[in-house]
Amino acid sequence: MKTLNGAYLASLIAYPDASRFSGILVHDIVINSRLVGKQSMFVALKGEHTDGHRFIADAVRRGASLILSSLDQKEQTLQAASGSTCGLLFVDEPLRALQEMARGHIERHSSLTRVGITGSCGKTTTKEMISSILSLSGKTAKNPGNFNSEIGLALSAFEIEEDTRYSVFEMGIDHVGEMDTMVNMYHPQVSLITNIGLSHVGKLGAVAMTAKEKGKIFHEQVEQAFMNESSRWLSFVADRQQVSVTPYGFSSALGVKDVTSLGLEGWRFSYRGRDVHLRAIGRHNLNDALAAVSIAETLEMDEKAIADGLSRFIPVDGRSKVSYGNVTLIEDWYNASLDSTKSILECVSRVPVLGRKRLVLGSMKEMGIYAPRAHEYVSRKLKDAGDASIYLYGEEMKGAYDYLRKYRDSSHLFLTEDYERLQARVIEDTKKGDLVLLKGSRAMQMERMVPALHTIR
Repeated sequence: MKTLNGAYLASLIAYPDASRFSGILVHDIVINSRLVGKQSMFVALKGEHTDGHRFIADAVRRGASLILSSLDQKEQTLQAASGSTCGLLFVDEPLRALQEMARGHIERHSSLTRVGITGSCGKTTTKEMISSILSLSGKTAKNPGNFNSEIGLALSAFEIEEDTRYSVFEMGIDHVGEMDTMVNMYHPQVSLITNIGLSHVGKLGAVAMTAKEKGKIFHEQVEQAFMNESSRWLSFVADRQQVSVTPYGFSSALGVKDVTSLGLEGWRFSYRGRDVHLRAIGRHNLNDALAAVSIAETLEMDEKAIADGLSRFIPVDGRSKVSYGNVTLIEDWYNASLDSTKSILECVSRVPVLGRKRLVLGSMKEMGIYAPRAHEYVSRKLKDAGDASIYLYGEEMKGAYDYLRKYRDSSHLFLTEDYERLQARVIEDTKKGDLVLLKGSRAMQMERMVPALHTIR
């Protein structure tokens, strides 16, 4: 974001006497005091495990120019900021105020074309592919990293600047009502649901509830709505939201032909006569590219921009990213759902390697009552994993391990709930020429193993 005036931010929430903040400049907006720098606005939020108001003094010391604090913490905030020139904005609810700021900021950019993406998996990859295409036509804003919650979207809104032509924001949910909040902030004109699966079903309660809540991205003012043609929830969502949904996918992508797998190098295909090299492995990523094509065509992007944008796409860290060295590493550690785990395992099964394939899988979290069934399904996929070595990490993987013991060589099957034991075993076993897949839910922090794997000679 470009530097904003404090008075402008205050005006977005109709703050009394907003003009008194006119001399304050804000270079970025953060909720973590460790990220505060000169001219940051620090928003003190109350979370499940801590309260941001406890870190106001730290934010002031680090150079914050503006603090957004709760009225019921006014005395403590004044004390924490005592002796500084930091501006103080007091509101009833800092999170709601931040969201109002975001909504007001977005509304002031009336010529902006707004794209919203949700789904159980594939949101970030699809966002990056669409952004890669649209940025060839005009300045494009997108969520930094995984800022896709009701907090992250509010922070992402300030990536929109005066000359921004497009915004492509992913909108992830893990509780009822979160999509309502985000739609109220952002009001996407073009919305897409990548899929409806088991991600976060532990919090949402059932897949039908996931479909209901994610479906709200097709709000009453949405101009174009897209869902995967193979989704069994397409009609359910379309009927519930009373919107015409356009399917996308392999049958619907009329301009995509001659699709060829390049293994770990991704895919090659023709888009309306133009050659595309998509550097993203797995059929799931190819499907995300088809979603990007559908959005780009709707926004009347030309054929060259679509082909070039997809060819320029670079996988995001932790999302099916391939790195080479003495060991070939597939980094798919950012998160794990049943759909994404199934897809990456199918991809790895088709890849030839010089050495041995090593599948390092952490638990899939937030699946509630579906967890045993989901992990059992994964174990059945692993049963036919050829001569691959399998390393299972996490309490939820015990059932999968017990199942696999009946069918797999025990010398190439390992289970632990201790990360240090996991890493020691994988590093001890892995040799030059091997291929290692790292896959697991965010809570499992599978990326911890990446540096050690890169040291293998």
